[in-house]
Amino acid sequence: MAGTLRALMLRLAPYLVTALLGVPILAGTASLILPAWNYFPAAGLKEFSALPWQLLSGYPGIMTSFFLTLWTGLGATLLSLTATLGFISFCWQSGWWRVARKLLAPLLAVPHVAFAIGFAFLVAPSGWLLRLISPALTGWHHPPNWQTVQDPMGLALMLAMSLKEIPFLLLMSMAALSQIDVERQVWLGRSFGYSPHRVWYKLLLPQLYPSIRLPVFAVLAYSLCVVDMALILGPNRPATLAVQVYHWFNDPDFHWKTIAAAGALTLLLTTLACIGLLVFIEATWRKLGRFFLVNGRRGGKGRVPGAITRIHIGLTLVTSCMVAAGLIVWSLARRWPFPANVPTRWSLSNWIREAAFFGDPLRTSLVIATVVSIGALALVLFSMEYQASNDRRWPLLAICLPLLLPQLSMLFGVRLLAIRTGLQAQFPLVLWGHLLYVFPYVYLCLAGSYFAFDPRYMHTALALGRSRVYVYFRVKLPLLIKPVLFSWAVGFGVSILQFLPTLILGQGRYPTVTTEAVAIATGGNRRMAAIYALLQLLSSVFAYGIALGWPRWLAHRLKCGESC
Repeated sequence: MAGTLRALMLRLAPYLVTALLGVPILAGTASLILPAWNYFPAAGLKEFSALPWQLLSGYPGIMTSFFLTLWTGLGATLLSLTATLGFISFCWQSGWWRVARKLLAPLLAVPHVAFAIGFAFLVAPSGWLLRLISPALTGWHHPPNWQTVQDPMGLALMLAMSLKEIPFLLLMSMAALSQIDVERQVWLGRSFGYSPHRVWYKLLLPQLYPSIRLPVFAVLAYSLCVVDMALILGPNRPATLAVQVYHWFNDPDFHWKTIAAAGALTLLLTTLACIGLLVFIEATWRKLGRFFLVNGRRGGKGRVPGAITRIHIGLTLVTSCMVAAGLIVWSLARRWPFPANVPTRWSLSNWIREAAFFGDPLRTSLVIATVVSIGALALVLFSMEYQASNDRRWPLLAICLPLLLPQLSMLFGVRLLAIRTGLQAQFPLVLWGHLLYVFPYVYLCLAGSYFAFDPRYMHTALALGRSRVYVYFRVKLPLLIKPVLFSWAVGFGVSILQFLPTLILGQGRYPTVTTEAVAIATGGNRRMAAIYALLQLLSSVFAYGIALGWPRWLAHRLKCGESC
């Protein structure tokens, strides 16, 4: 019976993934096209015209919004990619590398919104950085009249996004490096007189980049279309194009939705064009850069770029720690005048007062994250077992499609499709919206370990007369328990940080700690924003704690059992 059920689930796996992820994505994205050309029966518009595009192109400040989107999105992607590849080249297997491996899970656990709120606490004119050096070094007893948050150039947004994406790219790079014989190639390169970073530059990075190409595209798509971090850190006069489309979409006047559809379609085309630009640069580098790879020059030891890379990574780690510390301090601050380094009065009254209000959003966040992360993990395990059984891998491009398409455009299209089909805001629709983005992350985190599993363990157990189901649950899953639980924790954290799927598909009827944190942060209440950001952070840390602690507990229990 169990074997029949397993075979049925494996056979249904590809159809389930296609039905849950593929079809709605394509249908939702396609449903943008009709409203963008003024065909929107819900608003009484039944004739095609180019009016939405004319209104979009004539909207005040739209070109500035468009260039701000390109500037912040491309800038954040290139900064995070450069820092990641530089760190790998200069710090491989060094003390920095070991520290980064230990801190990777806590850094990944910090949600984007929590990071943005904490980052704003640091770099604001009255933020912690200026408090630490004032008035001793600056002579200031009042905050300067600077605009370091929501600045017109979008520098705070770009810097925060780049710092937040470095741990993700580093995780994907570590998974890809496990499939490359790095030690032997570094040894071979050094035997020819090349310095370690030259070996990486000429030999290893050209092998690594194709493996992390899709995660880089995902970072680019997110950076171009980010809304939650842009609402907190980004410019607002004018805002980036994604934020502008978000405001149009939320306008109660249905006619603005046609302009929003045109804007969302513009975002989609812009993202595809930027991905095409990266592909073109990579292809050009393969042809023109070959001379630099094989010219035989040993070069210097790279002390200056190595020092810059270590400083950059050090600042990333310090900033992340200060972000978490700043959230804790602000949540406990009763009175904190400038330029005091720490609050002059501490109190738990902020937590006590808000406890009556954050219970429901926190419960909703945890329920959604638990259901979605477990569902996504089960779907990923069935999908991978199906591929392993048939010895056929699905293309990663199809798996990562939700990450490569602009979130706002896709969800906006799904919402328009729901309006057209008469669907109202429903909890299952919100769950599906989260599953759409949790599934690719769980898949990416687990794929390397799962497909590298040695099948001889299974064959040996099967030769002893055990069923496939028994061997799978008693041999394969226990051996893969660490990556499986880590992938689940990543999925849980991704679900916790989802802002647009909760808000657009739930129409604001299912508030979570993320939606509340963004709403409060944009209102300027630092203490309340810190509390909700900490709730986000603690929820993710709780999941990572289970993922890291459970395997150790099982191992300890096994040792106790053997010794007894």
